[in-house]
Amino acid sequence: MSALEFLSVSTATDDRGFHPLARSCVERRFRDAGATFEERAGWLVPVSVPGERDRLATVGIADLSHLAKAELRPAPEAIEGDALLYRISPRRALAIGSTEAVATATSPLRDTTTIDMTGALGILAIVGPEAGTAIRRLTHLHDFPKGGEVAHVTAHVLQVGDRGQSPAGTDPTDAGFWLVFAQELGDYLFEVVVDRAAALGGGPIGVDAL
Repeated sequence: MSALEFLSVSTATDDRGFHPLARSCVERRFRDAGATFEERAGWLVPVSVPGERDRLATVGIADLSHLAKAELRPAPEAIEGDALLYRISPRRALAIGSTEAVATATSPLRDTTTIDMTGALGILAIVGPEAGTAIRRLTHLHDFPKGGEVAHVTAHVLQVGDRGQSPAGTDPTDAGFWLVFAQELGDYLFEVVVDRAAALGGGPIGVDAL
């Protein structure tokens, strides 16, 4: 494991009556949208948003930042279990999924440096019949997964759902996309992504609507 393991969100424990909860970089945006939150795997997760069923008829935007994310160096050819493996470069990859799925994927790896990036990276899911239209209005990237410019900032676009690439703990009803980005970009990307979704009749949804 990485020498930076102490930074992992999963290592937080209760102490002297204090119960730590991780919050994503777009938590306040979902709160402004009227989201209902639940504690899951140490995170405060937006599970539902008023009006989400109507939005899913076109395109919904969900916050999946609570999923575990481990950077692997060098990038392995494959991993075990249900976590998604995204190769950033020949030397770097991300394993994304539930905490258990990522642990299963990374524990057998030898001669591999594993860095917990769960708190450093955000994920916005773009799902629904108009998800493809929304993503084309955000980036000129294609042939996903791929990293590059999304709404004038650097992010990674993963396509999930229709190719059986969804990590454990998620079950998209439609093929969709995940934007993976540095957490400091979350507020800006949320605004731009939701603006594109709103033009199609969509908007924020909770994770339980997926």
